[in-house]
Amino acid sequence: MTEQSGAQNKPFCLEEATIGELHQAIKAGQTTCTAIVQHYIDRVRAFNGVCSVLVTEDGAPIPEATGAVRAMAPLRFPTETIKASTILPDLDKYKGPPLEFGRMEVTASDPAVQQQFGMIVGKANAGQLNALATLNLRGERSVACRGEFDRHPSEGPLPPGAPPACEEFRKLPDALEHAAELDTTYGRNPDFEKMPMYGVVFSFKDPFDTKDMRTTAGGDARYDIDFPPRDHVLVEQLRNKGAIIFAKAVCTEYNGRAAGTSPKRYCRRCWGISAAAGAAIPSTRTTRRAPPHWARAPGRACRSAPIS
Repeated sequence: MTEQSGAQNKPFCLEEATIGELHQAIKAGQTTCTAIVQHYIDRVRAFNGVCSVLVTEDGAPIPEATGAVRAMAPLRFPTETIKASTILPDLDKYKGPPLEFGRMEVTASDPAVQQQFGMIVGKANAGQLNALATLNLRGERSVACRGEFDRHPSEGPLPPGAPPACEEFRKLPDALEHAAELDTTYGRNPDFEKMPMYGVVFSFKDPFDTKDMRTTAGGDARYDIDFPPRDHVLVEQLRNKGAIIFAKAVCTEYNGRAAGTSPKRYCRRCWGISAAAGAAIPSTRTTRRAPPHWARAPGRACRSAPIS
């Protein structure tokens, strides 16, 4: 048996594959870019849910709350809470400023969506990670252009009330559509020399601009436009090398959580700063990280610009 035929007969396991093995599997017809992206979506549905519970003063249960849509289904938050005194045994002796106990609250960006705020603690045996906050999937990759405001151009005009910027935004393919385009264009014979990242799925920390995904540095505000007009240079280079930009990782460095509480209205050009911004391939053996070489101060006056 030759080495090549042995590789073709070996079951392909994406979670443990190197980039080279991924490319071998594509050439051998064992997988496609579309199948790779779908595999990640399935894993998100299985493992990327809520993994924390509120820490409350009395430990009483709360009403069921629905969060943002993630992997085509809304997040579901635990109804049980943890009584603060069970993890802070000397709480009755505390004499400092009032504590911000855990609570559910609507987000500033979308009043129909709730999020955990205040004090939280990890949920035992949750079986979830809450690692990715925004997925590059049509209808959920932007809050400004959410749902039907991100309708595919082939499905007709946008509904009334859609922000004008959504007309251009919806022309950008999401991760699944981009993967299908790669499969159609290159099939089993892409030029791996020119595209060494071909078919590799990436997630980024939110301070990295991605033109086809919400980019707010983890901030939660009523952004007029929550996506940038162009990619960060690293994102652009990776796309050119065949990578698939799939998601934004949860960004806890800004406002201490993946969502803040600012009621102000901003355009997307105002920035927060992440101390640990980096790009990550969500696979066990193909991780790469790169620090940012830029940052802007948050809250700077800004204006919207057309998408280019």
